[in-house]
Amino acid sequence: QRGRGGGGGGGGGGGGGRMLVGVTDDHNLLLLDATTLELRRTIVGYNDEITDMRYVVRQGGGSGGRGGGEMQLAVGTNSEQVRLFDLADMGCRLLLGHADIVLALDASAGGGLIASASKDATVRLWDPATAECVGRCVGHMDAVGAVGFGGKTGGRLAAGAADGAPLPATLLSASKDKTLKKWDLSPLLAGGGGGKTKKKGATAASGEEAPTLSCLATVLAHSKEVNALAVAPNDRLAITGSQDRSLKVWTLAADGSAAIRPEPAATLTGHRRAVWTAAFAPLDRVAASGSADMLVKVWSMADWACLRTFEGHVSSVLKVRFLRGGALLASSGSDGLVKVWSIKGQECVATLDAHEDKVWAIDAYEPPSRGATGGGEGGGE
Repeated sequence: QRGRGGGGGGGGGGGGGRMLVGVTDDHNLLLLDATTLELRRTIVGYNDEITDMRYVVRQGGGSGGRGGGEMQLAVGTNSEQVRLFDLADMGCRLLLGHADIVLALDASAGGGLIASASKDATVRLWDPATAECVGRCVGHMDAVGAVGFGGKTGGRLAAGAADGAPLPATLLSASKDKTLKKWDLSPLLAGGGGGKTKKKGATAASGEEAPTLSCLATVLAHSKEVNALAVAPNDRLAITGSQDRSLKVWTLAADGSAAIRPEPAATLTGHRRAVWTAAFAPLDRVAASGSADMLVKVWSMADWACLRTFEGHVSSVLKVRFLRGGALLASSGSDGLVKVWSIKGQECVATLDAHEDKVWAIDAYEPPSRGATGGGEGGGE
């Protein structure tokens, strides 16, 4: 890096001291305090291909750390970094630790944790308030292409990890190694849980790694690599989609008690090519899927029947996301289009054409109504 002293305190860190501007080889500008070398702000110059994105919304409590706003957007790109944007001022922080491209992201209910899945065969958990890695999930034998939190909580995060935000009860990951894994989050509980906690202020750059979380269960999910994963809001079901053209539904809990091992409940067939994406409706009575066969399908979680098939994309469907409490369904594809479908009306009610390349990512936060998409040209809307 090269840098020279700057004038004002426009780096977002307060104060009027001198600043250093560092220029990195991946097109980022780092604004640092010239005395302490503390990072004040990161300006991202190039997003590359956006692989996934998630809104991170803090509910209750303070931000717990420098730069941790109430609403942030985590963005995975064609790199080993996760970029965390504060939507109040679009300031950016980098989540550093993966050794290869980040393929998938998820954020927990309450905004206390971000999960990232990578080609380096690991999942990492991040505190969005401090941008520190607070846990690692190691055990997959190949790239991890999907990760998902459940909607239920199992206590509060330990002090120093998002200031006591809700701890999700469920974390699953799925991989190119064909397996589905369930992870133990109890070491992150406030008041203990049997695991070590990382010293405050430790980062991957300092050489001190976050604790490794235990794998509670591993199941062989599909005959080919797993591309898609979603967990129902009530943590009772999970759904996976694969290159083998099928979706599988897994039972995670029964009679109100959590099961250690995901058990197969149903296999959903009907797509003619690889399944790239799956999502549950907020009330989890239905789920949706998108495939390389250019179709979007809606499935009943009561009798496993296909309820709707939407046609309109002219290339692979890469992401689906329910909107308006499940009344609408958004889909994006390799054709660069985002389409919005009415579940009840069984029709496309809007087509958004703002990207020049495939659209890998869609996310939304309601209320208020906010939406974001990320494309292969590195652009976001």
